[in-house]
Amino acid sequence: MGGVLHVCTGNQARSPIAERLMEASLWDRFGEIADSIFVTSAGTQGPADRPIQPLAAAELKRRGISSDGFVSQLLDLKAAERAHLVLTATRQQRDEIVAQLPSALRHTFTLRELAWLVGGLRPDEVPGRYPVERLANLARVTRRRRGYLQPLAPEQYDVADPMGGTRQDYRIAAAQIEEATEAILGVL
Repeated sequence: MGGVLHVCTGNQARSPIAERLMEASLWDRFGEIADSIFVTSAGTQGPADRPIQPLAAAELKRRGISSDGFVSQLLDLKAAERAHLVLTATRQQRDEIVAQLPSALRHTFTLRELAWLVGGLRPDEVPGRYPVERLANLARVTRRRRGYLQPLAPEQYDVADPMGGTRQDYRIAAAQIEEATEAILGVL
């Protein structure tokens, strides 16, 4: 499978926003080549087959991105194992995945953690001729930077949870996701 797997708890707010924002940004940056990068999402606790939360859909729509056809799914550890990157909303979700699948440590980050790790990288520092090749190499390049950069406060690695909140809570979460996504894609 490869590609990017976004993970949150229920796969109804943060990870679907991340999935759709990344797909749109990839398309804006690379056009049709973006179709070579598989982007999906899942939840650690479900429920499966549910639509995106209405306020999450509204936030995507406000940004000109469709949520049509989205249904939640439970995390499949085999998909996490095959992904080039697993990007979680929180440290807790990252830790849950790694506890169940230790080999995923090499390519599992919180979304905001990976954005922090790519800070200061230039696209030519990530090997590969095409975006999909650079994506496949991104985890290896950034993994080496762990331990060499001044760490952030732990809570800065997490995306705010908007579930049960207001439109503003969804706007804040989407802004955090978008900022991190743009930083990550900026090195592809």
